[in-house]
Amino acid sequence: MERLRGIRSAVARRATATHLMAVVCFLLAVVPTGLYRPGSLHEVILACGVVTVLPVLFSARNLLIAWFLSVLLVLFLPRAYGARTGPELEWGWPWTIGLTVAVGFLLYRVALRLRTVVVVAVLAVTFVATWPRLDDWGDAALPGFLALGAVVLGNAVRQRREADGLRRAEQTRLVALEERTRIARELHDVVSHHMSALVLRTDAVSYRLPGLAPEVLDELDVIHRMARDGLTETRRMLVVLRADDGDGTTPQPGLSDVDAMVTRFRETGAEITLQADAGPVPAGVGLSAYRIIQEALSNSGRHAPGGAVSVGITASGDVLRVEVRNAAATRPALDDDPARPRHGLAGMAERVRVLGGELTSGPTPEGGFAVVADLPLHGGEDTA
Repeated sequence: MERLRGIRSAVARRATATHLMAVVCFLLAVVPTGLYRPGSLHEVILACGVVTVLPVLFSARNLLIAWFLSVLLVLFLPRAYGARTGPELEWGWPWTIGLTVAVGFLLYRVALRLRTVVVVAVLAVTFVATWPRLDDWGDAALPGFLALGAVVLGNAVRQRREADGLRRAEQTRLVALEERTRIARELHDVVSHHMSALVLRTDAVSYRLPGLAPEVLDELDVIHRMARDGLTETRRMLVVLRADDGDGTTPQPGLSDVDAMVTRFRETGAEITLQADAGPVPAGVGLSAYRIIQEALSNSGRHAPGGAVSVGITASGDVLRVEVRNAAATRPALDDDPARPRHGLAGMAERVRVLGGELTSGPTPEGGFAVVADLPLHGGEDTA
């Protein structure tokens, strides 16, 4: 959903830029002539101005065909103008300013979106198309320089966007890796807790239930040794996973700790309502729900201070739904730096993906923000 919203936004921005450029090209094709020759705004000038913007408008559908149309205009439009052009005629330039800008815009987009070999071919053909309208070979330097400048600019913008895309992808990968490590550590802590209890219970059976048959005691001894071996391996992995993250002895939180967490956030002045209608859930699911709510409340405090927040926890069938919705901010945001990497939503998505659930997040029609996570409840009997 987030990706689809981003694609639609990009398409809308591109269409807006195209329409604005079409208006600019039309004005530059018509107005200079009207100002240069008062009272001579001939219908031919208006018609040529409309023709000039057609490749620009068509570039939103097919960029290469739009560029080809612009080459035809470079070749034949000066003949349609005749002696009716404006100051360009005095400069010895056979094309209007509007057509020059239109061709430059198309070359910029070609360099921005197409492969290098195509860009080189387009640049060469455009440059050659200017020759029949030039009076002297010495005049070829200017159109060549303008065309090359448009291509260089488009290529530079493309390289910058590619670098930004690689940087964001690397940041997302690192966030996912960090969150996976944290998830693994926390889930192993949950497993370690239950396996420790299993070791203790099996070790105490012979004392609590004396007189058991020897074969039962042998089976319990096997279970005891297997549980202890598994606990040892789990602790060994935790040493590697925790790194510098404390000693790992603190119990991991779950749904039962959400109320206390919300109380702590309320102490900062936040208006938070909590509605919880869920019984015991698997420990891993409860831990992930807790972390998602924690991150969502932190985000609302940073980006929408003063806005009321509602937290909902409901269990329906085999799914635990966690909803955190905040209203629009009533005070300036505490963190409004657009350049700072945003890792919170990526971490939430990674948690939900690991559990096989679904995460939806985005702005609300009222100007706030909503995070909705559906977490499957299957996968284990241990609850928390």
